[in-house]
Amino acid sequence: MSGTKAKTSLFAGLLAAYAGLMLANPVFPSLARELGLSEVQAGIVISAAALVFAVGSPLWGWLCDRAGRKPVFIAGLFGIGLSYILFAGLSYLGLIGVLTGTALFAALLAARVVIGAMIGGVPVSAQAYMADITQTADRSAGMALIGAANGLGTLLGPALAAVLVTFGLLVPFFAGAAIALAAALVLVFAMPRSPHQQTLERPPKIMPWDGRIWPFLLFAFATVTIIVLLQITLGFYLIDRFGLTPVNAAQWASISLFAVGIALAVVQGVFVARFKWSPHTLLRGGPPIMVVGLICAVLAPSVPLLVAAFAVMGVGGGLLFPGFTSGASLTVSEDEQGAMAGLNTATNGAGAVFGPLIATALYQIDVTAPFLAGAVVFAALAVFAWAHPTLWPANMPKVE
Repeated sequence: MSGTKAKTSLFAGLLAAYAGLMLANPVFPSLARELGLSEVQAGIVISAAALVFAVGSPLWGWLCDRAGRKPVFIAGLFGIGLSYILFAGLSYLGLIGVLTGTALFAALLAARVVIGAMIGGVPVSAQAYMADITQTADRSAGMALIGAANGLGTLLGPALAAVLVTFGLLVPFFAGAAIALAAALVLVFAMPRSPHQQTLERPPKIMPWDGRIWPFLLFAFATVTIIVLLQITLGFYLIDRFGLTPVNAAQWASISLFAVGIALAVVQGVFVARFKWSPHTLLRGGPPIMVVGLICAVLAPSVPLLVAAFAVMGVGGGLLFPGFTSGASLTVSEDEQGAMAGLNTATNGAGAVFGPLIATALYQIDVTAPFLAGAVVFAALAVFAWAHPTLWPANMPKVE
């Protein structure tokens, strides 16, 4: 099997999935307001999807080991496309008054749960597929390619949404569905099958407390939780710290996250992929950079310098994500790759669930508390990365 063709197919499918998702996500708050949903109802709809994503990911991992990587990856893309059509269709019924009140809220909640359930199949199968087509020394670079697709999709999706939303609030949803479905159809024929063939009747299960993997899951949970925490509080921080209007705060928040996306994509897609840094190097290098970025965000005297601080955090995240993903993959056997990918994705989802809850609690204490708490967490991870002896198993390359 051509490694280049396999990686290109995987990258294209991931880019379609993430760009499609990010087409719709920025539009949802405005759509919720137009549909008459309260802020609490909108938050429940979003959190429900994240919760189902976290809970369902291990099941996708099991299915990935049982049915194969490519079928699950394509099924996830089809699921994203069809579930977005369902969500947009129900939203249309709400806009024209056919569905209202509790019935509309329940319908959108159910549709969003379907979206959350289907999304998990894509990153889980992608991680397992990448593990199959890369050797030990190339694993970090391969996982970085997945992160680069995520970062690029995060950049392209909102930019395209800003154009499409001028034609209607539901247009980005249908566009995201079309992109995912088109990618799925193309990859049915273009994507090579994974070289790994599952021969076990019952694929092995891995528990989160498994001594080989829990340190990497700890890194994953902490990283995603802090990143989501910052995303939730950034707009409020811009208003309260710098006195911006809500509109200006939204604009600068978008610019800040755009800077993060660029940093993530460049670090993972260029530097990690080019130099093939090991998980050993990535997990030691990422936390200190995150600490610097977070402290700079607290001390930043102006909004442009705050954006620069977020770009620094993007660099740190660009090291951390391929670090804990490839590290976990390298510690398990070939037959356990699907289960490991499911656990890793579930851990990311758990961070997305808890992040908003922690964010609001900390922000009520002080506007800088989320940043300072994040700095403390990453400082602790930096110490852990250097001190924990079992984090670097013998079969893991230690390229410095």
